[in-house]
Amino acid sequence: MLGALVTALGALVAGSLLRLAAPPSVWVVLLVSWFGVIAAREFGLLSFGLPQNARLVPVTVFRHGRFFGPLQFGLEMGTGLRTYVTSGLPYVLLPAIALLASPVAALLAGLGFGLGRSIMTSSNLRFSDDNSWDLEFSRYERWIKAILVMAFAGGIWAAVI
Repeated sequence: MLGALVTALGALVAGSLLRLAAPPSVWVVLLVSWFGVIAAREFGLLSFGLPQNARLVPVTVFRHGRFFGPLQFGLEMGTGLRTYVTSGLPYVLLPAIALLASPVAALLAGLGFGLGRSIMTSSNLRFSDDNSWDLEFSRYERWIKAILVMAFAGGIWAAVI
């Protein structure tokens, strides 16, 4: 959660400078268009890579002890900047925070992203020891994507209105 909050607040600060470059209506049009592109990508209608640090957080972070090791690991996972990002939706969330969000909305978005990352990780760990969670997830992946894209569309709609 902490990593996601740091990222959201960093986007908000950077966005406060970007917002000066154009009126909000320009940012809304660009953000809605970008969301359309990412939604098409989520459903396989478009195929292109997105920037990511495609590697896992190394286990060497745990050398920092029982408290600081897991804290560093969680911070890096929460930012989404040091690991795989399997969905394009965070690439819409970040500019939405930067260009449209209030400080409270940025905080809530950071909490939501952090909660989503932690739910996925804890769901996998608690499901079973034999990686059957991955099979179950892949079985429902299209439904999960559809629900997330619709939820995102509702969030974008609420932010724009």
